[in-house]
Amino acid sequence: MHIPDGYLSPQTCATFYAASVAVVGIAFAKFKKSVDEKTFVHLPMASAFTFIVMMFNFPVVGGSSAHITGIPLITYLFGPFASIIASTVVLIIQALLFRDGGILALGTNVFNMAIAIPLVTIFVDSLLKISNLKNEKVRIFISTYISTNVAALLTAVELGLQPILFTKAGKPLYFMYDLKTTIPAMMVPHLLVIGVVEAVLTVLLYSPLKNFAKIKK
Repeated sequence: MHIPDGYLSPQTCATFYAASVAVVGIAFAKFKKSVDEKTFVHLPMASAFTFIVMMFNFPVVGGSSAHITGIPLITYLFGPFASIIASTVVLIIQALLFRDGGILALGTNVFNMAIAIPLVTIFVDSLLKISNLKNEKVRIFISTYISTNVAALLTAVELGLQPILFTKAGKPLYFMYDLKTTIPAMMVPHLLVIGVVEAVLTVLLYSPLKNFAKIKK
């Protein structure tokens, strides 16, 4: 899901950098007001967990690879604002030290994963609570599955729009494949495999870890 440099236009990178800086700044301000000592101590472990699970890529149809993020689990344990900060730190380290995702594309990757996944997870969970779905495990599974696929869809759309919006003499300047290719290439493995794996992992790990985390969200 990490977009490397060279696939996105400078305009796209700048737009998502601005959006991500704004949202992460708001999340940091909210986090400072609500953080307690236990959350502050556990957050580096949350970042380490996210970092580790993102490093395990497995092959998918089409010759590419994919990975889970661990971000929905961190969101359920520590809340969306802490999750945004922890995930952003991980993506910065991955881009700067491991070249996992581009530096120019970092704002886009932060938006797709560190911001979209926590916010969608909490939003969907809230809707399910309003609809009176009381089974917590079912809510976690559905919220995680949807947020993971939303992140994949954002990535697919951002890449697929490049050859539509940025061309010269009829040839794409950056990413060459349009939405007809990027959406199925991203969504099929996420809908069928990655989203399910992420959701099952989140459900299995949340119960034993939530008492350990016990934080103020």
